Amino acid sequence: MSQVLTLAKSPQLSKNQNPFLQEFIKQIRLSDTFSKYRTWSNESLVNQLIISHNKEAISSKNLNFHPLNQLVTNAFYNAIGETIKNITGHSTNTFVHLRNKEFSSAVITCGGVLVLYTLIWGYKSLHFPSLQELIESAETNIHNAVSKASLYLDFV
Repeated sequence: MSQVLTLAKSPQLSKNQNPFLQEFIKQIRLSDTFSKYRTWSNESLVNQLIISHNKEAISSKNLNFHPLNQLVTNAFYNAIGETIKNITGHSTNTFVHLRNKEFSSAVITCGGVLVLYTLIWGYKSLHFPSLQELIESAETNIHNAVSKASLYLDFV
């Protein structure tokens, strides 16, 4: 009798299964007003926020001026804002201020209530070790923002 060992693959996340990733990709595509990245796959664009062991470390100075990094950073926070809007039913405003200095910031309001404020230290904090951690970070921000909004706004 021979036994066959099979290695289970680590679970892959499908963009069709995660509403935040769907919104994130939508926001990336909407932000690409000059269609500079239209030939890039969705996976390639999302992977710009994933740090792999194969990637070389890039200085934050270079990232500050890289248009793709600015595009995905804006899209990340815009996707969070849109998700909050969909959950609460109240309009949101998302402001992402990217600077070439050490830190930048992102602010989201929902129905006039400040629900998210975060500092982005030299863009370094907007890189994630895995797709799962990117999703978890976004979902944590969304949950916290919706909790804050619920203190002041009525929604189901």
